[in-house]
Amino acid sequence: MTALYQSDRADRATTLTVSLATMGAAVTYVVGTVAFYDKLDLLGWAIALLPFPMICIAAFHSLLVNLTGIRARSILHLEQALLDNVETDTPRAPATSLDRTRIGVTATEVGTNLHTAPMPQRITILIAYGGVGVVYLGYITLMLWRSARHLSGWVTVPAVLYAALLFPIALSWRYSVMALDLRDLSLGSRAGRGR
Repeated sequence: MTALYQSDRADRATTLTVSLATMGAAVTYVVGTVAFYDKLDLLGWAIALLPFPMICIAAFHSLLVNLTGIRARSILHLEQALLDNVETDTPRAPATSLDRTRIGVTATEVGTNLHTAPMPQRITILIAYGGVGVVYLGYITLMLWRSARHLSGWVTVPAVLYAALLFPIALSWRYSVMALDLRDLSLGSRAGRGR
């Protein structure tokens, strides 16, 4: 079990590091371009291209969330299989004295997963991810509005293009969040759904 937990901890730390690094890059990019907002007209129609890196970062983050869900599901399957054989000689007979919601990966998922966390934690998760989404959409809107001076009616072309790119990204985010729903692994019944 120790090797399993160390591997999971290393995977989570790597994913968090990559996630924070890309978020740092995104914040720097937004602050950098907004800081020179009054000079953006020098770019002319190219202002409409400024949101594209943010869309790429949003797509990358949806992949990271999906990867997190896949890893959590995998590690929980392994943890359950190992714990099912603890304190018993009978395979598939659950250990009776272990509270699985308080140990290992299950404890982490119960406390931090959008689908199983206590309500204050769920609200915090929604604020964190929703806030990022609002910033991304606000930035795209602001840059398209600014580029409209140079593109006139043609601003609809990048607007439609960005909408076309955001649609599959939104679907990917939805799928990734659904992949994090680990209640089908008995996590929800052990944790008590929706505290």
